[in-house]
Amino acid sequence: MRYVVKNNEDIKKCMRAFNEYYGLLREYIDKGTLKSSLDRGAFTHPSQILNKDIINLLGGDRHRISLGYGQEAGEQILREKIAELENLKHATSYTSDNVVIVAGAWSGVEIVFEELSNIEQGKFKKIKIAVIGPTHYQLFQRPIEVFGSEVVGFDFINFEGSTPRYKSEIDEILAIKPDVIFITNPNNPVGEYFPTDLLKYLIEITKDTQIKLVVDEMQNFLPIEGKSLNYNSWIQSKNVIRIDSFSKHYGLAEYRIGWIICDKNHAGNRYKGFISRVRGFMGNAPRAANDAILSLINLEIGVLRDGKNSPITKKENSLGKKYQYILETLSKNPEIKILPRDACFNLTIQLRGFADNNDVSRRLMEAGTLIMPCEGYGYNSKDLVIRITFAERWKKIKHSLGALNKIISDLKR
Repeated sequence: MRYVVKNNEDIKKCMRAFNEYYGLLREYIDKGTLKSSLDRGAFTHPSQILNKDIINLLGGDRHRISLGYGQEAGEQILREKIAELENLKHATSYTSDNVVIVAGAWSGVEIVFEELSNIEQGKFKKIKIAVIGPTHYQLFQRPIEVFGSEVVGFDFINFEGSTPRYKSEIDEILAIKPDVIFITNPNNPVGEYFPTDLLKYLIEITKDTQIKLVVDEMQNFLPIEGKSLNYNSWIQSKNVIRIDSFSKHYGLAEYRIGWIICDKNHAGNRYKGFISRVRGFMGNAPRAANDAILSLINLEIGVLRDGKNSPITKKENSLGKKYQYILETLSKNPEIKILPRDACFNLTIQLRGFADNNDVSRRLMEAGTLIMPCEGYGYNSKDLVIRITFAERWKKIKHSLGALNKIISDLKR
């Protein structure tokens, strides 16, 4: 089989891998040895991509008089613009009723699982979630440990391609009779898009069932040429729940604004559906952040309609150069295998010769840098898979790659 099946205990082991890594990180922060990081990255800041007029708008004149809380579902005009942008991209017919603003994509995932678990008055349904990985397994801590969900991971952790390839594999996932199927598109950490024909097939055979398809699109940024989500109107199915955020798209992680796009009955209102769940999470983002995102979406709509310049074209070009530099540098080292990448500002590689991921992380930290081990995404620790984020300053990139080459050279001595 092209995948490994994981149960709740396996997935909790993946969660613990993140904790072990950050525990190790804490140790080396205290030692003061760290000088660079390609762990996460943040490719820009609001002040760098928002013009002076918008900065003034956020701090001075604003198109709203009230400085109070926003609506639970999110600002109406922002929801309308998200729907408009999605319709331009995918020939869909979304309206604001299909859009719920949440405090980042992770918050959106939590809200969706809570609603699908039907938690009311202390009672809930123990749903079965089929996860098509590799993916960020920390997303499933609350479903497992709080909601009592059964999570079954189908990890396509292959080194020549990390997604399903055949309809028969989709049929095998459906054979466990899940209530929810979770898809990361593109996946994490590799950034490989889910095959369009298989997603269409999955939607078609589940659309008249009770199975919900939750699609996390957080990694959909900076695709290589010829790659994209490749959706059309077929993505707008009543059983499809899409989740995304502006963290990577615009480099605005600190703004904590994400969205859920779904059937309006799932979206609901103040007293039912996803919107009712937002109230307790304070999911409505600050109105100043809404204004910033709204301005950027209007610019993106201008790009699609009129071919205007993208507000982050310069940043994307810079990231592209950094990606090529890292790719060329790593390609020179025979001890490194580069995994296929479609999108996002990560590059996933496989090493050899070390004991396990913990060994690699410790050696890298001793050399003064951080690079994310991928055990928490479903890979075996002894697979020695790590994720490099190239959304970082040149100085940090060069130092970190130097540290990586150093620990490999030291191992060969």
